[in-house]
Amino acid sequence: SSGINAEWPLRPGELDDIIEDLDAPCDEKDIIEHEKLYNEELQTKPVVSTRTQFGYAYVLVKSSYDNDIRKGIRLFEELCQSGVDQRDFVYYLAVGHYRLHDYSTAIKYCERVLGMEPGNQQAVQLKEIISKKEKSTACDSALIPLL
Repeated sequence: SSGINAEWPLRPGELDDIIEDLDAPCDEKDIIEHEKLYNEELQTKPVVSTRTQFGYAYVLVKSSYDNDIRKGIRLFEELCQSGVDQRDFVYYLAVGHYRLHDYSTAIKYCERVLGMEPGNQQAVQLKEIISKKEKSTACDSALIPLL
C-alpha cells in the first residue's frame, strides 16, 4: 500500500515519499495482467465489472507511457458516470492528469474530491504536491531564456 494515506501534517521527507510513489511507474507485468482480465470480461460479460475496470484504469494511470495514462483516464471517466464510489475515481483522474503534467486539470479534480469529502487527506496532499510542481515548473520555464 502506498504512503498516500499518511497522517497530516506530514513529517519532513514524507511528502517526497508520496511524490516518489505518485511518480513511480507501474510494473509492465501488472498492466498486461489487468489488460488480459479486462479484455476477457469485455468479451464474455455484458459489462466489465467496476472492480476490473478500476484495476485496469489504475495500472494504466501509473504507466510510464502517456497513451496508457490517457486510456486509464478515459476508463476512470467512464467509471465516474456509473456513479459508484465516485470519490476514488475522481482522485485517480487527478493522479492521471498529474502524471501527464496537466496540473490545472489535476487540481480541479482534487477540488472535486474535496467537494465530495472535505478534508480528504489524499486530495489535500495531492493538491499540495501539484501546487509545488506547478511553481517549480513555472520557475524552470522562467529560467530557460536566461540560459
